[in-house]
Amino acid sequence: MRIDLNAKVRTSDGHDAGNVHRILVDPETERITGFVVSTRRLLGRDVIVGEDMFAAASAGGDTITLNLSKKELDTQPSFEEDDFVAPPAGWSAPNLGYAIPPQSFLWPADSAVADMGRGEASRPSIKKGDAVKDRDGDVVGVVEDIRFDEKTGEVLSLTVKAGTGLERLFGGSKVAEISRDDILRIAEGEVRLGVDREEIVPREHETGTR
Repeated sequence: MRIDLNAKVRTSDGHDAGNVHRILVDPETERITGFVVSTRRLLGRDVIVGEDMFAAASAGGDTITLNLSKKELDTQPSFEEDDFVAPPAGWSAPNLGYAIPPQSFLWPADSAVADMGRGEASRPSIKKGDAVKDRDGDVVGVVEDIRFDEKTGEVLSLTVKAGTGLERLFGGSKVAEISRDDILRIAEGEVRLGVDREEIVPREHETGTR
């Protein structure tokens, strides 16, 4: 179900509840845990509503109907801004199949503190030979090369070498270039992409075409 930022929200008994205001994410799993719905005109506060409480949406995702009545919506937990923080700069938002600005997502504040406490040294890093998987978890190849920003140290792109017999995925090429925007997350020994294998673009100098 598509749920756009600022989408209008209605209760199951026909009340205009408000608008989708922010999106809550678990930084460990990259899964959406809830939505902040601004219901100030109806309930006088912002509430947290789970995705499973959205019953239907318009085709464009701009109007959402809850499976909750106004009375049931009033029992949902209040959104307390101090309990959440914005993800760090450079964080890649979950691939939803449609665009939502990264600044619209929030992490639980305690998760962010724990992440800072671990320090940069404990963060997973990309290494040559790490497995590269598409958004469905299928292996498409391994990391061949990594390009970094010299000033910030952030990853700019990866060169991925196709796994045995998978050159056809890259249009007959053996390598493909993956931009930072297409990297969903980095784990120990694995890079997960936010795109399907069929969307991977081969490197121009390997194929001569794009």
